[in-house]
This record gives sequence, structure tokens and C-alpha cells, in this order.
Amino acid sequence: MIHNHQTAPTRFVEANSIRFAYRRFGKSGGVPLVFNMHFTGTMDPWDPLVTDGLAATREVILFNNAGSSSSSGEVPTTAEGMAADAAARSIT
Repeated sequence: MIHNHQTAPTRFVEANSIRFAYRRFGKSGGVPLVFNMHFTGTMDPWDPLVTDGLAATREVILFNNAGSSSSSGEVPTTAEGMAADAAARSIT
């Protein structure tokens, strides 16, 4: 089944003892587009017109950063901390 912004199930992956919530959809293959929200933002506010439009030609990954919504851990205090958490995840 091919999912879109509205139908992609929320999944979880663990990295560095943090359980990250994410949704993955769109055209698989190639390098996916990873949508990183601000410090305490969640994956829910992204506009489906934008994400589905991009997902027509690329795979899209939305995720909740550490400490946000359904992800565990502590919210990073810097952009570098957010990037390190994002890089630690291995979503397959």
C-alpha cells in the first residue's frame, strides 16, 4: 500500500536510548527528504499539500525530535543537538 501524509502510520525507531516517532511515505529509492521541526514541534503541522507534493517524486520522512510528543528523551537545547539526534537514527 502506498501511503500519503494523511495515511502514513506512525512508527518508532530507537537510537541512543531515545525512541523516535516517525512517518515515512512517498516514492521510495534515492535519498529521502527528512523534515526537521523546531525544538519542541511535532511532525503533525506540516502541510499535506507540501509534503504530498514532494512525496510524488521523493520519499518523505517526518519525525518527532527527542522529547517532543510521542518521542522519548530530552529536548535538545541547540540546533547541533537536534542534528546529532537526527543523525543517530537509522530508519529502515
